[in-house]
Amino acid sequence: MDGVASSSVAGWAGVLGGEDLRRYVDRHVLPLVRMPGQYIGRELNAVTKNHAKVAATFALAYPDAYSIGMSSLGIHVLYHVLNSHPDIACERAFCPMPDAEAEMRARGVLLYTLESFTPARNFDVLGFSMGYELCATNVLTMLDLAGIPLLAEARGPEHPIVVIGGHAAFSPEPMADFTDAFAIGDGEESAVEIALAVGRMRRAGMGREEMLYRLAREVPGVYVPRFYRPVYGAGGRMIGFDRLGPGLPFPVRRRIVSSIEEAPAPTRPVVPFVQTIHDRYAVEIMRGCPNACRFCQAGAVTKPVRLRSPGRIMAILREAIANSGYDEIGLLSLSSGEYPGIEKLAAEIQEEFRRRRVSVSLPSMRLGKGLVSLAAEAGRVRNPGLTLAPEAASERLRRIIGKRVLDEDLFDGAAAAFRAGCRAVKLYFMIGLPGETDDDLRAIGALCEKVSRIRREAAGGAPARVTASVSSFVPKAGTPFQWEPMCPRDELRRRQQIVRASSRDRRVKFKFHDAEVSFLEGVLARGDRRVGRAILEAWRRGARFDGWDDRMDRVAWEAAFAAARVDPEFYATRGREPDEFLPWSVVETGAGDVFLGRERERAAAEAAAWPSGAGAGAEDARDRGWLDGERR
Repeated sequence: MDGVASSSVAGWAGVLGGEDLRRYVDRHVLPLVRMPGQYIGRELNAVTKNHAKVAATFALAYPDAYSIGMSSLGIHVLYHVLNSHPDIACERAFCPMPDAEAEMRARGVLLYTLESFTPARNFDVLGFSMGYELCATNVLTMLDLAGIPLLAEARGPEHPIVVIGGHAAFSPEPMADFTDAFAIGDGEESAVEIALAVGRMRRAGMGREEMLYRLAREVPGVYVPRFYRPVYGAGGRMIGFDRLGPGLPFPVRRRIVSSIEEAPAPTRPVVPFVQTIHDRYAVEIMRGCPNACRFCQAGAVTKPVRLRSPGRIMAILREAIANSGYDEIGLLSLSSGEYPGIEKLAAEIQEEFRRRRVSVSLPSMRLGKGLVSLAAEAGRVRNPGLTLAPEAASERLRRIIGKRVLDEDLFDGAAAAFRAGCRAVKLYFMIGLPGETDDDLRAIGALCEKVSRIRREAAGGAPARVTASVSSFVPKAGTPFQWEPMCPRDELRRRQQIVRASSRDRRVKFKFHDAEVSFLEGVLARGDRRVGRAILEAWRRGARFDGWDDRMDRVAWEAAFAAARVDPEFYATRGREPDEFLPWSVVETGAGDVFLGRERERAAAEAAAWPSGAGAGAEDARDRGWLDGERR
């Protein structure tokens, strides 16, 4: 890959740091950008340490807007964990919006951290928390603004070690040429180990190549792509990796924090000055998911299930609310409704914090027996609403994808929420799922209308407002559907039209994810190292914030794929053979391919066994043995 050897940002301001740079930015940059509060730092509970008195410095970077990054529980946890270590100084950086990027480039202002306004290039480690593949070009923006060569091979001893962690690291190859190392799995322990190891080796005068080799061999969960050379076979398909040195692991095992009971929790969270996507204090109550939905990468890569006890959760909340002033609490997990005793926990939190006018949000609620009481709790908050994710509107399709719930669970939960005062419901669906038919798509509107009418039946008054958020399915690494093709864009748009026509009820509103954005996600999630050429080309052509429907530049990406000689359909819409080598096989994603293959076969058997109409009802489901005791 022909590369960018050095940053395009240069100028006198770039050599400054600290208060000099802060004053310069305050005077010359902030008056010219929207929402300047996201670039100023100085927030409540931010931590600033003397870099000269610690063994390692770590710039924690989030490759998206501040308002999104500061809503990420992972950022708050890692910031707390790293700064809790007396020998590590951790500071934050976020991707500037295009207006701020332009002003920084025009004035030679390098990417800086919010705590001390130190240029990010001056840290030992620049660690990106990348939870979403479509942040790829933002990573390049931040590297370039920091004055760091985009290509890892062009970096020298003066540059930080660039690390990427988060869920996107489970499909690392598209970003391999830009990344010194990937941290695979839970980050609380590995981030500290990486920081201390890099700080120690750098201060010992060790060369960059040796530092990376030792990280790859000695720190579990670290994948250093420069020591793994991809091998391609007939038809351009990948057939394996050559390891370029002894002692390199294959696959690289993911890190797992064995227990989250006493795992560090950010009880002094940084409180933003500007409104963020989720303006609340979030506490993780469970890691991993007890379900086995065949489409869900998050559940696959975070196994096993680990619980935090109610007593520990309450202790964290008491301290955090006192230290932050938040008026909303979020109980977070992949399926909070299946936390044992969630109803009692939610009621206890409501009782203790109601007098402080602090409410509780209950996201990620799974359809099931416990939903009725949870829905009642949800109705007590200040802005009552219920959010559920049936994913598919027919029970037939839910069974194929492993979402083993019944319509009656949804209807009973909605009725309970309406009786408790909820006025609106948001439902999440996916289209493009394996085994999906047009009847499944038409069932989405019918299901939404039924939920809307339940409010009149259960609580009187007008039918409820129902918003159906309809996304496009992207087969992801580590799931039983990782071999499946993704629906082509034209087909996704056709299916969106069927869903749009499935209801004419004015109380039902559909919101669709852009098919182009979903397609690009499919390319980046399923790509090999060659896709990096297209990422670089798209970035050079102005691609930024590709996960935002209103900012994704289709023209830039089409030109980039052509210039890089990368066929995006080869990655997104091509099915994989069961014995085909997969680019993400270099890292452990969770369950092995043998198990995933068996689950894929079970999904195919379910599709063959169930009729292809709008979906069997509850009685038919029970006739087929789909009882509560059989649910996952």
